[in-house]
Amino acid sequence: METLKRNPLLCIMALVGLVCSLVLLFGRVQAEQQADQVSCAITLEDVGLLSAASGRSVEDWLADLSEAGVHYLIFSDELQEFTELAQAYGMSVARSGDTAQPGDAFLLPTPPLLGAKTYAPPGIPQGDSTVPLALVENYNRTGVVTDPAFDPETWEGPMVKTLYLYDAYSYHYEKNGDAPSENENILFRAVTDRSMRLIVLTPLVHEDGGMVTDPAAYQDLLSGLGERLESRGLTLGEAFSSMDAPQRSPLLLAGAALFPAALAVLFLGLVLPLPVWGKNALLLLGLLVAVGGALLRPALLQTLLSFGTAVLAPCFTGLLFAALCAGGGKRLQALPPPLGYLALLGLLLAISLAGGLTIGALLATRAYLLEFQVFTGVKLAQLLPLGITAVLLFLALRRRPKEARQKPSLLLVAVVVLCVAAALFLLVLRSGDSPLPVSRLELAARTWLEQTLYARPRTKEMLMAFPVLALFLLATRRRMPVLELPLGVLAAVGSVSVVNSFCHIFTPVHVSLIRTLLSAGIGAVLGLVVLGLASLLLGKSANTSSTP
Repeated sequence: METLKRNPLLCIMALVGLVCSLVLLFGRVQAEQQADQVSCAITLEDVGLLSAASGRSVEDWLADLSEAGVHYLIFSDELQEFTELAQAYGMSVARSGDTAQPGDAFLLPTPPLLGAKTYAPPGIPQGDSTVPLALVENYNRTGVVTDPAFDPETWEGPMVKTLYLYDAYSYHYEKNGDAPSENENILFRAVTDRSMRLIVLTPLVHEDGGMVTDPAAYQDLLSGLGERLESRGLTLGEAFSSMDAPQRSPLLLAGAALFPAALAVLFLGLVLPLPVWGKNALLLLGLLVAVGGALLRPALLQTLLSFGTAVLAPCFTGLLFAALCAGGGKRLQALPPPLGYLALLGLLLAISLAGGLTIGALLATRAYLLEFQVFTGVKLAQLLPLGITAVLLFLALRRRPKEARQKPSLLLVAVVVLCVAAALFLLVLRSGDSPLPVSRLELAARTWLEQTLYARPRTKEMLMAFPVLALFLLATRRRMPVLELPLGVLAAVGSVSVVNSFCHIFTPVHVSLIRTLLSAGIGAVLGLVVLGLASLLLGKSANTSSTP
């Protein structure tokens, strides 16, 4: 606080940046709230596959699929009979390929064949620019399938994020009583967590490779999906929403850039003995970079600012932890352990949410919301803050007098270090597009959490970082430096994870916010239990060691 009082320029820049960020964030939230319509489509080729596998006519399948909730038929042929066929069964016409007619429901880049493992991006279909362009997500979930030369900022027509249910997304069809199939879960997550508003279905398959030819399976799939989406304020029906971001003002982006610039100078001022003139020079440099970048290279500025904020916000958590290890935070330390833990968790959340929401505002543009661009440097943005936190804790602990240190047992130290190493290893592997397979038990747990809660909490926060925060606070109070450092790094994972939630720009802001609060709530309860058990164990250990 003293640093802020003595530097009015820093305060002004932070305030201006905060206001501009809130304006950008409000525009994004408003666009997300208005995108509440979801619809389903299927290609004529896939209907033909279902017809051939079942022995039932294409007309019968169109009638069944239309009744189930598939309202668009996609085909590339321009024959009038196909248009009349679709309309006869209550479906609208959608076109794929190189041509489209005015009045078509949407344009779709030619989708991959069923069973295909690769997909070369085709060119953008040419047609009426008022027709929505379907943006098909790619196999790696890292962007949309369009011509690499396509510029989303210059496209004048509407666009809709589209999930094509190719093999990488679909699971073998399995119906277990009233529980939703994993295919239904995939579609639900695509809509609620990835903002898909158009779903292109493909034929479901059994584990033996046979095609699911029972129309009731498709009706159950979409009826269950519709009910679950309705509980989230979304409607599965005949229309879909073409979600888009408001036009970005370069000056507004420049203003928002001042907030992370001011925070960076504040962090450096707290870590390094910078003179006042040095801080002011850095602030002026940040101002020049913000204005120049917003006017000349806005995309590059967005990338640098979002990555920098993702690293910087958890580093403030590391500073907080280091201050506790150095004997600071006397008011927090004076509280009873349960209240002190909850206060520390609240501070961690406030710092992390400030960073996450700032990133959500900075990237509130069409290119990111529609997934033409994605947040880059995920693993580095997770590891770098943890490394900085470890250094800050080490330096704080090194300055502590030797007589103020307690030495826990070597067995306890070994267990804690191994647990921390394993947790960080899994954190890196499960970040981004994880190479690790998802077990059936984890899938079942995900489904239960999604059906029980509004959004599925992140397990690394709920089950690991937030409960460990209680152990870290206990270790700082007992002056156990060998435990404080690894526990502090592991607790900092919670801050990194919260910020990372908002780096998933395709996820609506309110979903990320609710997910974080649920993780904190459940994690706080577990942390209080852990705090109580650890206090009892350490208390008994202390009593035993002091007995002659």
